[in-house]
Amino acid sequence: MINRRHLRIKVMQILYSQYAANSKPKELLKILEERSLKFYLFFITYLLLFRDLKREFAEKEKIVSNKNFNNDSKLIRELVIKNQFLSFLNKSKTLEKIKIKYDLKIWDENHHLIERLFKKIFESKFFNEFSNEENSIDEQRVFIISVFKNFIINDDSIYQFFEDSELGWVDDFPLINSLFLNYLKSFRFTKDDKIPLKIYGDKEDKKYANKLFKIVLKNDDELNSLIEKFTPDWENERIANLDLIIIKMCICEFMYFPSIPVRVSMNEYVEISKDYSSPESGKFINGVVNNILKDLTKKNLLEKNERGSQ
Repeated sequence: MINRRHLRIKVMQILYSQYAANSKPKELLKILEERSLKFYLFFITYLLLFRDLKREFAEKEKIVSNKNFNNDSKLIRELVIKNQFLSFLNKSKTLEKIKIKYDLKIWDENHHLIERLFKKIFESKFFNEFSNEENSIDEQRVFIISVFKNFIINDDSIYQFFEDSELGWVDDFPLINSLFLNYLKSFRFTKDDKIPLKIYGDKEDKKYANKLFKIVLKNDDELNSLIEKFTPDWENERIANLDLIIIKMCICEFMYFPSIPVRVSMNEYVEISKDYSSPESGKFINGVVNNILKDLTKKNLLEKNERGSQ
């Protein structure tokens, strides 16, 4: 569920907290686990939002059909009731079990947000003009993605609600939105579709995150010395803390993760710096880690296996 990009960002955030608060490594590893779980539950909360939104539409469809508002009733049936993604969520026993396990009553206790979101969608020009005459899978997917992009991500009330509800969720907002959007795009609308049950994609991902975190902390002095060598015009105190952490993480992947290609590490951390640091950070980090990579290669300090050397 959480991929390597997400894990790199999570480790980066925890390391940044460590440098700011000087917390103990064991405490931070616990925080890493807690934040990973919260990230997963944020994802599940989105699924529950769509499920409850479908149920709200179904209730309103009964009302408008009884009042002979045939066009409104038809729109709701065609766009929402028959949507296979929403039907999948509505029938999912797995989703309900996860909700019960983690006591996710967030929408039950704040149903007014569901009602408000329904009204916003139902009264929109988008909803009333959306064409789904063929009821194709592609049209169903476009409808769901459009609702997510136009009515959920950009809704100030929902954003504020997330900010007030759970510490740390707003920090994950861009990341979780990207992940959820990819989930919607990859949803196959078949019986093989499933609700993600695990926080990590596999056990190796969890080991990777913990190992990366520990290695950066353990080798902090060595990493600082190495970075100083290749930033002669910069004292480490002048380099932004986040940039320094990103460089250290990238170096550690070069040296201690044999199966990860160096280009993958470089590209990942440069992209992360663009999203989380300053606009100039990408070029600066790319230049520093590139020079360090050349030095490590020259000294035969890279132990890459066949996969990592690609």
